[in-house]
Amino acid sequence: MASDPLIAVAWELYDLPPARFTAERNARAKAVKGEDPALAKRIAELRRPSAPAWIIGQLVRHRAERLTQVLELGAELREAQEDLDAATLAQLTKDRRALTAALAREGADLAARQDVNAPSSVLDEVSQTLQAAMADAAAAEAVTSGRLIRSLEAVGFDPVDLADAVAGPAPDGSVAPQRAKAAPDELAARRARREAERAIRDAEAAHQRAERNLAAARRTAADARQREDGLTSRREQLRAELRRLDDDLRDAETATEQATAREQEAEAAQATTGAALERARASLEP
Repeated sequence: MASDPLIAVAWELYDLPPARFTAERNARAKAVKGEDPALAKRIAELRRPSAPAWIIGQLVRHRAERLTQVLELGAELREAQEDLDAATLAQLTKDRRALTAALAREGADLAARQDVNAPSSVLDEVSQTLQAAMADAAAAEAVTSGRLIRSLEAVGFDPVDLADAVAGPAPDGSVAPQRAKAAPDELAARRARREAERAIRDAEAAHQRAERNLAAARRTAADARQREDGLTSRREQLRAELRRLDDDLRDAETATEQATAREQEAEAAQATTGAALERARASLEP
């Protein structure tokens, strides 16, 4: 398929800004019409790419390493789905969103260098297409062909619709960088890595829980010590107060004893004087 002359022509045409595509396509078709009418006809049938598809093509040509990272992550996501690895899926899905958004922004920068407008709606379709390529190996081949003419979309777990999505012959992965199917040893290594990463995440989660429990236990212990210190201080205050009350009580008891003794002495004196008074009165009676 790589020997098909249309592929080389299309690779060059789809690198041009969309505004220049039609004129250059027609010129190329006219240039070869005399020597190869069939090729000229095929060139003339090439369709102008949509803005999102063109940006994807720019990423294929000028950000191949970054695009490969995205597609490798897509392969890992598909493997995690096959393994029903929920934890890995959650982490990879988060990574996917971050990577596709970052790569879409890089596509916007490439577009700006050629005065191609890339509003947010276009970048959303770029991200959507990258996510479709991550979800479906055939969509990944369509993207890396560099001849995408419309955006792609992944719907659930269904295969991505690639009808009329690629200009020229169906891609076979021979033109642009494309990830080869992973060998069994590589798959085993990935699974081992995912298991190790999951073990690390589990250990980190357990460590975080332990740290939270330790912090809670320290707060509880600090509160208990503070309460104990407060009660100990209060107890000492009460003991001092009790000692003062004991002293006051002893003083009161002594005062009571002394007052009682004086009361008794007064009562005796009153009885004596009362008796004397009675005798004195009696002596005055005839």
